[in-house]
Amino acid sequence: MLNFAVYLQLNSKLGEISKLTPQLKNAVGMYARSAEIYLNSLQELADGQRLPVSSDVAVELQKLISYDGKGQTAQSPRKQRDLFAVGCVERVQQKVRNYLEKYDKTFTECADACRQLAAQIITYNGDIPQGVNAVDTMISIARSTEALKPYYAQLVGIVGIFNLRAVFDSVLPQAGVKNC
Repeated sequence: MLNFAVYLQLNSKLGEISKLTPQLKNAVGMYARSAEIYLNSLQELADGQRLPVSSDVAVELQKLISYDGKGQTAQSPRKQRDLFAVGCVERVQQKVRNYLEKYDKTFTECADACRQLAAQIITYNGDIPQGVNAVDTMISIARSTEALKPYYAQLVGIVGIFNLRAVFDSVLPQAGVKNC
């Protein structure tokens, strides 16, 4: 199971691709340099977390770094490299999206269940836990309340205790809980 924090980081990294697009309008060659920096940072994240997409990112980065533009004559070599870099980034984006796809549904459903569980806890408890320990309080209540134990156990079984805590922490503000 992918760590929820890493899942969020990868989604954030995919969001950074939009920052590359304006580079195509700037000086020729800027997009390829920016894409190389982006792929390097994605590679570091993937390697650091030992993600299976690490090799896919590495291959595309190697293609971009070693691109020589031979056989291309219609445009300047730097413009050709920019266009080649677009393809590299697109392929990496698709590989990472495919990897995250299997976790999207799991974490979305877990977040929905956590919201429902939080609503039940607030209803049963009568008050809203606040503060730094709000997540721990909510999880403790879910773990000890007979009616909520099956839901808690199912969520722990699906995402694990650490991911459950992280997902719970991310949805508590939506339930009116101040957890900071």
